[in-house]
Amino acid sequence: MATIAYEGPDGLAEETVDADHITDSGKVQGVRVRLADEGFIHLPYTRLYWIRMSEEEGRANYSSA
Repeated sequence: MATIAYEGPDGLAEETVDADHITDSGKVQGVRVRLADEGFIHLPYTRLYWIRMSEEEGRANYSSA
């Protein structure tokens, strides 16, 4: 699991999601987060405070399938 803190419309907001649900965003220079209700949020880097996850979850896998 990963916890993301960001600046939302009403101030500081946090979401806890599966770490696999965080990817680079194609819409903004930032990240895309898939929420439990199947919606998405796109967070520009300038509004992102932090993402906390385990070291293992935070590793990128560049191996070819």
